[in-house]
Amino acid sequence: MWSIAIAVVALVLDQASKWLVMTRLTLFEQSPIIPGLFSLQFVYNPGAAFSIFRNQRLFLILIALAAVGGMLYYLRDPENRKGLSGWGMGLLIGGTLGNLTDRIRTGEVVDFLLFYWKDWSFPNFNVADICITVGVGLLILHMLLTGEKRPA
Repeated sequence: MWSIAIAVVALVLDQASKWLVMTRLTLFEQSPIIPGLFSLQFVYNPGAAFSIFRNQRLFLILIALAAVGGMLYYLRDPENRKGLSGWGMGLLIGGTLGNLTDRIRTGEVVDFLLFYWKDWSFPNFNVADICITVGVGLLILHMLLTGEKRPA
């Protein structure tokens, strides 16, 4: 099943990238990649996206487990594993498991990708967040292209 293989690859890439950052940078250290635009900065996020539900570890773990369970249930139907839907679900599962792994292990998620411009900066994020975002985008695209009415 391709969706599960994609999820495993996403999970491994997420955890490997976090391990590299944690072993090469100290907490809050910033390493410029493109000065004035993009840096690696090791931080912990005790919440979800944009730090919502800050310090709600058990709640976030339960939500992630329920989401993964729902996605795996959705993938039982072979039609849901085809094309963009299968790719999207694989990325969503892998990204969710990547951040869930951090929450279970440390209670917080490792974030390290930082985009900024002058006084503005986007909140730090990680590979799992990219997988989740791209996965949702692929599912939306799938629904638009196929005219599917039911939610993913």
